[in-house]
Amino acid sequence: MRRLMMIAGLCAFAVPVMADDAALLMGVERYDDLRRVSNATDVLNAAEALRAAGYDVSTLANGSASDMNRLLERFATDATDAERLVMGLAGRFVTDGTRSWFLAQDANRPSPFGLGDAISIETILNVMAQAPGQSVLILGFDQGADGPYGAYLREGIGDLDVPQGVTVLYGEPSMTDGVMLDALTVPGGDVMGFVRDTRRLSALGYQPQSLVMQPVPTSRLPIPSTAVVEPSLRAWNDAQEANTADSYRNFLFDNPGSPYATEARRRLDQIESDPIRLAEIEESGLNLTRNERRAIQRNLTLLDFNTRGVDGIFGPGTRGAIRNWQQINGFAQTSYLTTAQINRIDGQASLRAAEIEAEEERAREAALRLDRDFWEETGARGNEAGYRAYLNRYPNGIFAQEAKAKLGAAQEPIQETVTDNDAAQQAERALNINPVLRRLIESRLAQLGYNPGEVDGRFDRDTRGAIGRYQTQGGLPATGYLDQPTLARLLADTFGR
Repeated sequence: MRRLMMIAGLCAFAVPVMADDAALLMGVERYDDLRRVSNATDVLNAAEALRAAGYDVSTLANGSASDMNRLLERFATDATDAERLVMGLAGRFVTDGTRSWFLAQDANRPSPFGLGDAISIETILNVMAQAPGQSVLILGFDQGADGPYGAYLREGIGDLDVPQGVTVLYGEPSMTDGVMLDALTVPGGDVMGFVRDTRRLSALGYQPQSLVMQPVPTSRLPIPSTAVVEPSLRAWNDAQEANTADSYRNFLFDNPGSPYATEARRRLDQIESDPIRLAEIEESGLNLTRNERRAIQRNLTLLDFNTRGVDGIFGPGTRGAIRNWQQINGFAQTSYLTTAQINRIDGQASLRAAEIEAEEERAREAALRLDRDFWEETGARGNEAGYRAYLNRYPNGIFAQEAKAKLGAAQEPIQETVTDNDAAQQAERALNINPVLRRLIESRLAQLGYNPGEVDGRFDRDTRGAIGRYQTQGGLPATGYLDQPTLARLLADTFGR
């Protein structure tokens, strides 16, 4: 009812519909071959409000790739002379870290080499750049989802290169219509103020202190008594464009009597009192390199905080891991790091790596004792049955070569005991292990003597056997697939020495 009343109110103040203002809303809730995305079609709820606000609106629910492309081509044509652009997309997104795509309803297990059933977010951003300063792209996706996309793709959006003047907002699908209904289409409504107040949307790209997409109708504006231009107006515009504490502080110092001084003080207070904004600025000032970010992700993973990948990109998964670590360690949950927090994470990870190494050494010694004891009961007796019994239990054990030599070349291959099941595969996929980390893991398995085969970043049969043997000797479930405990121990082995 509140939204219906708001739309009716908008109609009363609506400006004439102009082709210069374009909006496109697409939501995919049901996929042919992927899991459903709850509330993804909520983004279409804002269509009438946008039309009442003067936009030429196109909508599509659960559309195929061909339908999406048709509407996007029309939107791209309209954008060439647009004054305001709005696009809302909700559903499943995938990224390889630098590129991102929006999946159509008929998407079928995409790969980075065959994404014909997906829409490039980078191309959309280039279109949105046609209306700098009045261009908003809203993305809605499940922040905690992990799809079956293989080693090179993961769920969500990557490190977007947002063009100048384009504002990107992202959050859960249920939030996509709220910012349009309660801010973007409201006369005088502040989009950035809505984002700060809700704290359930994040922003990228152009982030002015205030972003008004729907101006107050002229009939409601006060009529000035004179045509005199306020002398401080230019300085005020410069301060708003910079939108920093220093810019507002300098404005107040140079223009203490300006009619904009009260607003400048309000914005300065807001910047200086917003802990999340301050934390973001502080982390940005650290100028963390890609390798430093990877190290932080490795350390958090080692401490059992899942970053959903060790790729040097601080996306929603990493921000969530940081926030959870901050909560447990008594810090403000900003999801942004300080130097002291990075050092503490590093110290905790080093301690955990040492603990894991000690645990692993104890487990390895216990496994060796069991190996020797079993040999004494089987192969040491010097008969064929004993050798076979030993090799069935320990195909790569301490005495395996001796047992195989005794049996001779005619010995049938002994199969390794590695459980292959869907749950183990799903657990490994959820870790989003990139090819670089795969090669490091294979290299470490080789150094430890587990014979993973060629170190090429591909987990083949040899690698699976090596992982299974590593898990067995470490007292872990021998699935042959990596899970969080196995990865944490291997990270400790790989980076802790």
